[in-house]
Amino acid sequence: MLILLTGGSGLLGTELAKLGADLIMPSRDELDITDAGLVAGYIQTHAPDIICHAAAVTNNREIEANPSEALATNISGSVNLARACVGTRIRLVYLSTDYVYRGDRGDYSETDAVLPANLYAWTKLAGEAAVRAVPNHLIIRTSFGHSNFDYPAAFADKWSTKEYVDIVAPEILRATLSPLTGIVNIGGPKRTLFEYAQARNPEVKSISRDQSQHSSPKDTSLDQTRWSEYKAGRNVVRGVERCRICGNKDMVKYLDLGMMPLANNLAASANAAKAMQRFPMQVMYCRDCSLSQLSVVVDPRELFSHYTYRSSVNKGYVRHCRAMAESTQKLLGLTPEDLVVDIAGNDGALLKEFKTALGVKVLNVDPAENISAIAEAAGIPTMNEFWSMDVAQKILDEHQRPKLITATNVFAHVDDVRTFFEAAKACLHQDGALMLEFPYGVDFIEHREFDTIYFEHLSYMLIEPVMRLAAQTDLEVFDVQKQDIHGGTVRVFIGSAGSHEVRPSVATFVDNERVGGFHDEKKYLAWSREIDALIRDLRQQLQALKDSGATIAAFAASAKGNTLLNACGLDAATIEYIVDDTPEKIGKFSPGTGIAIVDRSVLAADPPDYLVILAWNFAKELMASTSAYQEQGGRYIIPIPSFKIVANQAR
Repeated sequence: MLILLTGGSGLLGTELAKLGADLIMPSRDELDITDAGLVAGYIQTHAPDIICHAAAVTNNREIEANPSEALATNISGSVNLARACVGTRIRLVYLSTDYVYRGDRGDYSETDAVLPANLYAWTKLAGEAAVRAVPNHLIIRTSFGHSNFDYPAAFADKWSTKEYVDIVAPEILRATLSPLTGIVNIGGPKRTLFEYAQARNPEVKSISRDQSQHSSPKDTSLDQTRWSEYKAGRNVVRGVERCRICGNKDMVKYLDLGMMPLANNLAASANAAKAMQRFPMQVMYCRDCSLSQLSVVVDPRELFSHYTYRSSVNKGYVRHCRAMAESTQKLLGLTPEDLVVDIAGNDGALLKEFKTALGVKVLNVDPAENISAIAEAAGIPTMNEFWSMDVAQKILDEHQRPKLITATNVFAHVDDVRTFFEAAKACLHQDGALMLEFPYGVDFIEHREFDTIYFEHLSYMLIEPVMRLAAQTDLEVFDVQKQDIHGGTVRVFIGSAGSHEVRPSVATFVDNERVGGFHDEKKYLAWSREIDALIRDLRQQLQALKDSGATIAAFAASAKGNTLLNACGLDAATIEYIVDDTPEKIGKFSPGTGIAIVDRSVLAADPPDYLVILAWNFAKELMASTSAYQEQGGRYIIPIPSFKIVANQAR
């Protein structure tokens, strides 16, 4: 990540430069932040991923005597930087001060009321206000000083979490590179300034605040729980520094869709939907193994403990499951004595086909309590848990070794992929297979499927990285089959090394990926430019229809639809409602956009001129099921791979 640091010649810049970050540190002559035109041009020329804004006038005595420079730098300079970031994907990190709090009691949290203790702090608070205009912003409230304490005396009755710059600089860099947004308090331990001074200067003398001719707040100490929770991995989101397959840190960001809400966290009101917390949606390419992955991981308990998607609602997917059960039975020779385990099997749509059509034993493992209950009610035995080594052991203890473990549209959701494979291997029958089905990275690029990017989808897979992971766990990919569902998926069969004959399909897929340039970052960077153009075109085309007086609605409140709507900046002003067949979604509002989700009766009663099919991978089925809308003269819009108006079922 390229970081533009303002105030680079100051204390913080000197220390950050030692930490190996990719920094641009312009001098004041090169970048005078009080010059709005110069700021805009510099940022456009250098295109940083992050701006860490540390430039400030900090001497309050000088500010009180002549506030002009502080007003220009601390306020106008911050406004200029924020203005230059608005409308871009740049993250703006702002160094503020603990003095924005009242300073009478200490232990201030980020949500406590502010009342700046002096004019300097007021100017910093004004800078905070400007920074808030940038969607991906972080305000760091902190206090730090030189690496040495060179003053003869320090207050013994003034409390603070002030820290030495060489200690706090790595913390600030980590926060800068993190996915955290809003405000975070960062500093050292709570102590008096005398205790702080003694840590680096044992000869320092103690004095009291009333011995000074300048007023000073008695306690500006910070409650740093949020920062501590993030570092301990207990925050809802964390940044990713390494490739989850090969461990490589050499990754390049090639797509940034901006700040996105969680796609499946539907809201009870339009206002709540628009106010949802958002996180950076960025995709990185590993220069070693060619895996694509998100730059952040959201706590899976936030994503999957209560889930609104139900597999069996989608009839096209049910047919796909039936065909999958039949073909897999032939490949592995499954008998009624064998056990099939489905990881994250949702409401049991796939296992129902194995059970009813083939008569085999089945077991579902799914973390969503509501969905697990639906599966159980449908006669599918279900363990309501996340897949893990402990679950694998329970299967061995309470059931038998499965001949087949399936994971359809779930492997891309997994962060710890190595443990995922190891747990499967631990309980799998010696002649059994782990069958993965996931959206294929080649189709992802070739079909411009940017809307399949959401926080549940952590990885975007080619075959070669999966083979590499399998080899790390003494497993082996022995067959790969292309599937058309979901816009292009692959079905990958994996078994213990040497237990199955490796079919020619494996080498064919790997060769095609290499010939197609999918192991070259240039392909991904070029693709990202295509996606930026596609998003602009979608937004413009829909807005043109709206401006012409047309009414527009959408079909399928899917996760991919949520990405598309938010990436295009569409809301209820453009899309009047979203039709969906999932009972749990009806009456809710789409995350980030606030668009109402309704049942088919609304489509019949109030048909729009155009219906955007957000689940475009099932466009034929959805158009066939809405024939009455067509008969009324309704037209469809297919958004992917490019904007297309369809007046009938032919695509």
